[in-house]
Amino acid sequence: MSVFKMLAAAAGTALVLAGLTACGGGNSNGDNTCTPKGGTTTGTATQTVQLVSDPNTVGAFQPKTVAVKKGDTVEWDWTDQSFAHTVTAEDGSFDSGLCNAGNKFFVTFSNTGTINYKCTIHAQMTGVVTVS
Repeated sequence: MSVFKMLAAAAGTALVLAGLTACGGGNSNGDNTCTPKGGTTTGTATQTVQLVSDPNTVGAFQPKTVAVKKGDTVEWDWTDQSFAHTVTAEDGSFDSGLCNAGNKFFVTFSNTGTINYKCTIHAQMTGVVTVS
């Protein structure tokens, strides 16, 4: 491995570890010290989306798309034992913070429309909530 590749790998690892430590997602017991925005860590859900491991994409939202009615609540449930993830709305309306397996995040939708969301550290992890 070239010196450049080793330095790039070390720098990338340091950035990921700094992000995990800053958000409390770096521990092994699933604790999350981040403060969720636009949602809560408890609730009663109409629909549940699991954050699961996926060898092709680092992780995935299952199901990727959910449809709910105005006033319904969606629960995101972290089951991926390998990586921490976020649930972050593209429009900024909610953000779970960086969480590990065992965490839950609930958002109640009070407006109709389509909300695209993603994991901020795994760009290929995307999902959609459609509210009618």
